[in-house]
Amino acid sequence: MEGMQFDAGTWWLAVLLLGGVTGLLCWLLKRSYDRVEKKAEGAVPKAEFDKQLDSCKSQIRAIQETYTTRATHDKDIDECRKKISKISEVYLTKEDFYREQAKTERKLEQQNQKLDRVLEILMQMQRKENA
Repeated sequence: MEGMQFDAGTWWLAVLLLGGVTGLLCWLLKRSYDRVEKKAEGAVPKAEFDKQLDSCKSQIRAIQETYTTRATHDKDIDECRKKISKISEVYLTKEDFYREQAKTERKLEQQNQKLDRVLEILMQMQRKENA
């Protein structure tokens, strides 16, 4: 068995494919390098990162200090619901207020009419006495 023999066309094809693969590999490496550079440009300096980290840690500490348990929260919510239901039982709606105001105004008008009538009678009596 004799070794494989390639003619000139086969070598051209092999070189062309090898060049294409090399070009593709270079393009992929350049694209990856550009992405890394782009991310590096947006990177935060270590001093600023440490400052932000300290800020986050202090915020976490504040949250931990003011943290309430679920049981405490549920207890407080139940108290609020009880107060709301108690208020709902005794509150006066806007419509009820307007209705009561209208009733009061009608009663006042009736009393004013009666007072006007009494005043009119008194004035008539006084005119009769003066005449």
